[in-house]
Amino acid sequence: MITSLQHVVKMSVEKIKTEIKKFIINERGEMVATLGWMALAATMLVLVHGLITGWLPTFIDRIFSRMDTLV
Repeated sequence: MITSLQHVVKMSVEKIKTEIKKFIINERGEMVATLGWMALAATMLVLVHGLITGWLPTFIDRIFSRMDTLV
């Protein structure tokens, strides 16, 4: 009886492991998509903050002036 109980427990553990693996594989794309949207939202917030405070236009001008000195 103990061996049959051990067999049932082992099969249950294996089934749970496979279900967890399936869930993780299915959710990877959702996690990457969520991180991508978070990165886009952070970029938009930085751009809006830069435009409101006024440092973004001067920053862009400095980048282009340094690029002109390279050529």
